[in-house]
Amino acid sequence: MFQELLAVVKTLREKCPWDRKQTVATTRPLMLNEAYELDDALSKGDKNDIAEELGDYLFMGIFLANVLEQEQGIRLSDVLGKVVEKLKRRHPHVYGNVRVRDEQEVLQNWERIKRTERETGSEAKSILDGLPETLPALKQAQLIQERCHRVGFDWTVPDDVLNKVVEEVVEVKNELRVKSPDEKRVAEEIGDLFFALVNFSRHSEIDAETVLRDANAKFIRRFKLVEHEFAQKGRNLENVTLEEMDEVWERIKHKPE
Repeated sequence: MFQELLAVVKTLREKCPWDRKQTVATTRPLMLNEAYELDDALSKGDKNDIAEELGDYLFMGIFLANVLEQEQGIRLSDVLGKVVEKLKRRHPHVYGNVRVRDEQEVLQNWERIKRTERETGSEAKSILDGLPETLPALKQAQLIQERCHRVGFDWTVPDDVLNKVVEEVVEVKNELRVKSPDEKRVAEEIGDLFFALVNFSRHSEIDAETVLRDANAKFIRRFKLVEHEFAQKGRNLENVTLEEMDEVWERIKHKPE
């Protein structure tokens, strides 16, 4: 089937006007869209949707490889060869004689090997180099913290992580209490608070991006119920007081979902 998919992509690029027109620049957002659609399917757990969206994502990967080969001479065989070589090199406990006791040692070895690669000039120089700039901010923050954790730069006492969140909340409050709050300073402190919250999520073994998405979905679901309740009474929310909306919101919030 893989060879057939390659053949389909090649045919589309040759014979379909739309597919033939695509470039690296136009394919990038398509790849991101497919990634988000796959993630959405995974979160909902429907096997048919997952299979379909994973297929679309794999197709876009092969499609992009074809575009890259035509635009920049990057062959799919070279791409696959590099990733296979890298995976084997970074898993010496599987493909070599290195012994590891647990997952933590695997991650430490991984970072050590990456550091060696950086020192030889084949990759960036810092463990924080190479972070995708287009990642969602919460995901990027968690990735930064995970990389620092692998080299030992991390909180070791769980309470300290939560205390840091409380500390950042206090700093935001302090900035807002001054007579003329500096917007730049307030924004900086709110950013620090977000970073601390992501760190707390990570230490709790919870993905920050996922839980915020779940919270968004919960809010949307409840707000639609508020809208529906007032609509049944023939009222638009623009003509409803905040107190009235709060009353309905609290009632809905305490109902079993």
